[in-house]
Amino acid sequence: MKLTIRRYSWLLALQLALLVADLFFNAFGSWLSREKLQTAIFFFIVQDAFIIMEYLLFTLALHSTCVYQVGASHIILRNCKLFLFSITVYFLLSASQHSWIVYQYRLSPSESTHQWPLALYALAVFQRLMSVFYYYTSKSTALIMADPRYKEEHLDWIAEQLGDK
Repeated sequence: MKLTIRRYSWLLALQLALLVADLFFNAFGSWLSREKLQTAIFFFIVQDAFIIMEYLLFTLALHSTCVYQVGASHIILRNCKLFLFSITVYFLLSASQHSWIVYQYRLSPSESTHQWPLALYALAVFQRLMSVFYYYTSKSTALIMADPRYKEEHLDWIAEQLGDK
């Protein structure tokens, strides 16, 4: 499937919408779901699913480039290492935090909304800090993927990049 400007604009809009939704869940998710375990689990599953969808959209954009089709995906991937690292770490931190919060709910539903262990606070702070790095790398990777040299057949440029190895 060739990625046209129209398709790429939809893909970019979807990526940014997923980032905005993730920002919403980070900012307001714990406040909106502090009373009910079912609401918290729903928000956590949706947030983690959005992170996975963000990775799948990146993969879709990568596989639809001309650079990938000629077998030189390392040209793009060398510029996206930070994104791949940040999305992996961010997903692991988010899933860890979510499972720990659900565990806290299950321990004692009346106490868990008021008293978190200090380590859970530290994990939440580290996850929020990592989210900023994840948002930055996701946006910069989306801009890297917008480079028209990756989308169109610039065989001279690709050959030049392959010669620079």
